Amino acid sequence: MSATQTIARERHDQILDDAISDERQLVLTHNSAEGWRTYKAAFVSGQAPAKGLFVKLIGAEDRAGGKLPIPGDVLGVTFRIGNKKCMFSTGLVSFQGRAEDSIWAIRRPEQLQQLQRRAYERAVPPRDSVVAVRFWREGAADHGSADARNVRYGQLEDISAGGMRIKVADSKEVQIDQTYRCVFSPRPGKPSLVLDAVLRHREAVDHGRASLGFQFVGMETTQEGLRLLDRIVRIVNHFQRSHAGDVS
Repeated sequence: MSATQTIARERHDQILDDAISDERQLVLTHNSAEGWRTYKAAFVSGQAPAKGLFVKLIGAEDRAGGKLPIPGDVLGVTFRIGNKKCMFSTGLVSFQGRAEDSIWAIRRPEQLQQLQRRAYERAVPPRDSVVAVRFWREGAADHGSADARNVRYGQLEDISAGGMRIKVADSKEVQIDQTYRCVFSPRPGKPSLVLDAVLRHREAVDHGRASLGFQFVGMETTQEGLRLLDRIVRIVNHFQRSHAGDVS
């Protein structure tokens, strides 16, 4: 059974209309030449273009130091409704007025996906389980290639539908807000997960090691990404059940 649920069209339209009317906050993702970037935004109520809607960026820091997407680029959108997270893939249609005014017209989605927020609760690997993670700097132009000299290694600490933490022996040259390609096998005998993640924080821990916090990005933009998200949610559930069995 899929962890993400496709919402029926009638309910889909109502959820979107309510989110627009409430000017609910959202997050946009875009795969730029420098890697994945995220933008905080909000729906804009009022008249919208045919088969489209308006969003307004909030927080200038989200777009500092990089190029904005251009019309035609694919964007991912996520926003919260109650205890669920909604997501969809769309495209940028145009900027309204000057680009720096940050009012964007985007396509109204054909499909809207929904996921329970409990999937975003962290789960740690089963006891006596070591999950190795390989990761390297990733950009849109890299085509998934990895120079062996740049591949780094760590150990999975916890994971959720939103991201993961890994422990590394050396965090030199690992850059905050950069995109990394990550490869790991959370369950023995199962295919490896290969995904993009943005490094959001770094914390020193014992014996000179570091804990790195990664945010998964872009999975809402493709069907393959949604299937990957389903796998991650099943892994989170498996980890949670393994620890529930430890309770006597």
